[in-house]
Amino acid sequence: MLIQASALFLTAMIDWDALEQEFQFTAPGPNKVVWVESPNINDRPEGVKIDTIVLHHTASSNLAGTVKWFTMPESQVSAHFTIGQDGSIVQQVSCLKRAWHAGQSTDYLGRKGVNDFSIGIEIVNKGDGTEPYTEPQMRAVELLCKVLVTWYPIQQITSHEFIADPEGRKNDPIDYPWERLESLGVPLIYGRKSERKPPQG
Repeated sequence: MLIQASALFLTAMIDWDALEQEFQFTAPGPNKVVWVESPNINDRPEGVKIDTIVLHHTASSNLAGTVKWFTMPESQVSAHFTIGQDGSIVQQVSCLKRAWHAGQSTDYLGRKGVNDFSIGIEIVNKGDGTEPYTEPQMRAVELLCKVLVTWYPIQQITSHEFIADPEGRKNDPIDYPWERLESLGVPLIYGRKSERKPPQG
């Protein structure tokens, strides 16, 4: 949806600290999950198989501000999970529902509308290449992905950068250490389409 793409481009103009101040939120702590519902959802297409995880960065260092943004209907954006720098995990959309995180998108199999069959994970990070991911944060990403791979027939973990249309529209999650996810045994698809060969088999 074009409105979703436009909303994502507006994130650079958001006052994340102001959003945090008007929002009563307590981070649950490393590897703990709290539910904060987002209205920005809809049903997945009937019969769709949830087989993809998409990793993003938030373009903000502020977990509470990001969570608040995803609760606002005018943002037209959501994700299933957001992971804070302390390893807190915030779920805002049921995995059975369609979150609005990928925008216009095509995966390596040529399937369009990646929101239809994916679970979106946002990682709190400024996204400018200057802020390293924290160890608790990376452990939480690994744990969450491990659980999701157990629950769903996941056939790829991909970057927003790879699936975003047109190519170059997104770069997230910038500088993520993908090798940390190799033990999951799932194809890792990241970078840009023109710079990467699709997995074999």
